[in-house]
Amino acid sequence: MKRTAVVAALAAGALALSACSGGGGSDETSGATAAGDSAGSDSEEMAPAPATDGEVADGEVAGVALLQTSQGASLIRTGELEVVVDDVRAAADDAARVVAASGGLLEAEERTDDGSYAVATLRLRVPPGAFDATVGRLAELGEERSRRLGSDDVTEQVVDLESRLATQQASVARVRALLSEAEDLGEVVLVEAELTKRTADLESLEARLAALTARVDLSTITLRLVAEDAPPAAAGAPGFRDGLRGGWEALLAVVRVAGATVGALLPFLPLLLGLGYLVWRARRTPVV
Repeated sequence: MKRTAVVAALAAGALALSACSGGGGSDETSGATAAGDSAGSDSEEMAPAPATDGEVADGEVAGVALLQTSQGASLIRTGELEVVVDDVRAAADDAARVVAASGGLLEAEERTDDGSYAVATLRLRVPPGAFDATVGRLAELGEERSRRLGSDDVTEQVVDLESRLATQQASVARVRALLSEAEDLGEVVLVEAELTKRTADLESLEARLAALTARVDLSTITLRLVAEDAPPAAAGAPGFRDGLRGGWEALLAVVRVAGATVGALLPFLPLLLGLGYLVWRARRTPVV
């Protein structure tokens, strides 16, 4: 009976976790904690089992190096450069060597040469500590045409993901402990289904943190090397601000045209009023 009560508590906790998972980060974490705590309150044997060679202990993430946010903010730095060069092919090779010397890597490259002009676009990944120096060396490959640098502070996202990971790992450990205590088939099926769901959620969090960590550990530089006669880079698709700016400019143009029209008609206003008055009097005068 005691074990049946534990399984029932786990089922209730699973329903609560499912209801909370649609509400976002903090609700999802609280739902997972509630599910684990409900099962733990009915059994003294629900303590997480010690980590073995095939398990992950609380506070660790398999295959993911957690960021030490206590050492400083977690920043994602990005840069875009456009440089005019004499030889696009040679400059692209030089850029790859510059990045390799800084401890980075060439992530992607696209070259175009249709005979009239040549263009090469390189996506480079470099350590944050070498970001500024690498940008400077890349700009020296030729004549710099444009530069755009930016950074995004994701410290809060990292801390949130680490906290949710720790909670989810503890939840998975509790369900595994409960699975080892299950006896009949019905209990095993119920607990295994919940374990599968919580493990999938854990792996999703690990993947999200790994992607975020990769963007912090290696900054991204997009380098566009062009020949002297190459056209400038095409602008991106217009966004909300572009539409708002265009609409405002159109409204101002309409107001200016309307004002000019009123100003042009204003000198004729007395004449128009006089003619209107005469027409009105003529209609009001009875015919003899």
